[in-house]
Amino acid sequence: MEDTMKRTSTIRPIQFALVLAGLGIACGQQTKPGVQAARPSAPSQTAAPKVTKRVALIDPVLQMEAYAYKMPEGWSFEGTILPGPSCNGVPSPVYRATSPDGITQMKEEPPLDWSWGDEPPPGSRFMKTDDCLKWTQEVSAADFVNYMIGVLHVTRVKDIPVDPQVTAGFAEAVRKNNASWAAQTPPSDPFPMRISRREPAMSIVRYNLGAVPVEERLSVILTCTDASQPLLRGGWGHRHKCGAAVSRWRTRQGNMDAMSPVFFTAAASGVMNPQWNQRWLQALQADAASARAIGAASQAQTQRMHNQQMAAQEMRNQQHQEMMAVTQRGSDMVSARNAELSAAGSQMSHDWADYALDLQKRMDPNTGQISKDSSQYSYTWVNEFGERIQSNDPNYNPNGQRKGNWTLQTNIR
Repeated sequence: MEDTMKRTSTIRPIQFALVLAGLGIACGQQTKPGVQAARPSAPSQTAAPKVTKRVALIDPVLQMEAYAYKMPEGWSFEGTILPGPSCNGVPSPVYRATSPDGITQMKEEPPLDWSWGDEPPPGSRFMKTDDCLKWTQEVSAADFVNYMIGVLHVTRVKDIPVDPQVTAGFAEAVRKNNASWAAQTPPSDPFPMRISRREPAMSIVRYNLGAVPVEERLSVILTCTDASQPLLRGGWGHRHKCGAAVSRWRTRQGNMDAMSPVFFTAAASGVMNPQWNQRWLQALQADAASARAIGAASQAQTQRMHNQQMAAQEMRNQQHQEMMAVTQRGSDMVSARNAELSAAGSQMSHDWADYALDLQKRMDPNTGQISKDSSQYSYTWVNEFGERIQSNDPNYNPNGQRKGNWTLQTNIR
């Protein structure tokens, strides 16, 4: 984490200046500072100013020098350390150096960042809604130059091709960075911890500053990262982040080649104060630890809420089962009572029918079979052939008198 933050905090201003210097050399601007370029079409040009004036950028939060630059003598200089937006968090130097006539100027713009993806870290302070671009995809550095041309309402003159050596340097730096992240990724993780890419793009544009035609070198270095992370809801997600460092160098039309060495020298002169960087890293580490603590507390609270919800659901299920059992018992009791009433009513009806038909129900004690015969006789005998004999004599017994084995049936009321 510390190494990552350190790389992130220093790469934007220093590398930007070095890359621009490399691009300038690649494009043929090798005139040394202080040497006037031969331009017959611009006889009014004066010698390029010497870059010797030391200027400092003061961090308004830590109240100390953060960067020092060398700028042309006689130029005005304004700058500060600007906190990074919520989707980045890395502070950046922002400055403007202007010639005495107000025409020639070099500016380091505030970085433009955007992010999108799955589940930002819980408790993170990096989730405002009004300080980042509302983009949800990666773009190329050339696309971002086009975007800036539209925002600034300027006219493109030409694109400046990037030297293959610079492109190769960027590719090698990105390769090493991605290899480092891959080495830190646990073998069980399905994705690398982080993947990044970085590329430059530059264009020459023109516009009028009042009545003065000017031209400007508009430069962009674009960096994008894809960070994988486990999701609270399960599975893996990706958090994407992109940022563009924008530099603008302006001259009167026709003077860009003569002033480019001055711009390159001034931009590359930036030196970071190591004490400021250390204090900023400590603040970032403390903030990250706080965010992690808040995230852990949030995750623990989420787990507690989940456990409570599961317990509540279990209680609701139990209450539902108990209520269903009570309802079923009530339903069973009602059904049984209705059955009893129905049976009683049916029995009563049957009894009245038997009484009206002069019938008596009798049960065979051997088989349990119930039959009906005339109630005029008190006793009924039956044998194994189904033959029946009725009598009112309590002492009568057909066994031995008639064929078969005779059984006296039991009267049922």
